[in-house]
Amino acid sequence: MQKPGLKTISIVILAAVVITLLLFTKSCGKNKTKEFIYEKVTTGEIRKTISVTGELDILNPALILSKTAGVIENIYTDFNQNVSKGALLIKLESSSVDQKILKAQGVVDSVKFEITSAERELEGKKNLYKDNLISKKAMEQAEIEYRAVLNKYKQVKLDYEMALKEKNYTRIYSPISGIVIAVYVKKNSPIALSTPLILLAPSLSKMILTISIDESDIGNVKKGQPVIFSVSAFPDEKFNGVINQVRINPVKSGGLVTYQALVLCDNNDLLLKPGMTATATVVIAQKSNVLRVLNQAFIISPEANDKNNTGKKYVWIKSGFTSGKSYKKTEIIQGLSGDMYTEITKGLKDGDEVMVKIQEKK
Repeated sequence: MQKPGLKTISIVILAAVVITLLLFTKSCGKNKTKEFIYEKVTTGEIRKTISVTGELDILNPALILSKTAGVIENIYTDFNQNVSKGALLIKLESSSVDQKILKAQGVVDSVKFEITSAERELEGKKNLYKDNLISKKAMEQAEIEYRAVLNKYKQVKLDYEMALKEKNYTRIYSPISGIVIAVYVKKNSPIALSTPLILLAPSLSKMILTISIDESDIGNVKKGQPVIFSVSAFPDEKFNGVINQVRINPVKSGGLVTYQALVLCDNNDLLLKPGMTATATVVIAQKSNVLRVLNQAFIISPEANDKNNTGKKYVWIKSGFTSGKSYKKTEIIQGLSGDMYTEITKGLKDGDEVMVKIQEKK
């Protein structure tokens, strides 16, 4: 048999080396090392919040309604104007009411004469009855006629007073001092009874934000909780408020159930306007100066076979190398669980380094 040549042997050796390198590279790709990211335990604030939306409105608005029908003769105010209590805002055309007053006054005067006449008639009948010149029945008839005239006077006097009151209703005065938000009528326009005329706000320095809260969150929302919100007109501004009322009346829409809460908010800079839509955050729980860790520390584990069926809480803290590991499992007792941090009441101390992320080394 012919022995293999030097060239053949070299090719075989080279192939073996290439295969070995390929296997080694593939093996290394399967066993990439992991990098553990730690964050120190700190002392600070923890907040638990819920996100909601709402709409801004006037606090204690005054809607002025017409108390009589008529035609607008003049309007003495306009949008955005400041008005004082008692200021004349609107005047209705009153010629028909004036005629009604004159007519009612004439009827009152006429009935007054009737009263005088009936009174004299009654006095005369009483004297005649004393002298036995007429029967008792005739005198009683005079008394009946006198009382009838008195009742008639009460009715016509009431009609006259109603006409005067109607005259007063043709002049609309401001019930409060404030700012005119809306004027709903125009000059020369006819109006009916209870027509909306003007909307007034006592002030815009305080406003009400009505927020909608999902039924799953309503159990955590209470009066006095702080609210932080923003509006699209001023995206970089943060506004503050406090929940003033949580309503128990459900609002059902599209299969969803929500509840409304009223937030009293400051508007000293007058940036907020009625009707603006707000994106708000309700702070339902808050603690300051407590020991805390990032929430991610509770959802990771460096060991694939690590299972926790005990209901206890654990985190992984940085330690010296023990059995080839740079970390150890530590049981903790937690307090408030917030949006980013969780309070630690036992098991850790300030400065401990807790594992919060695991990533492959590049």
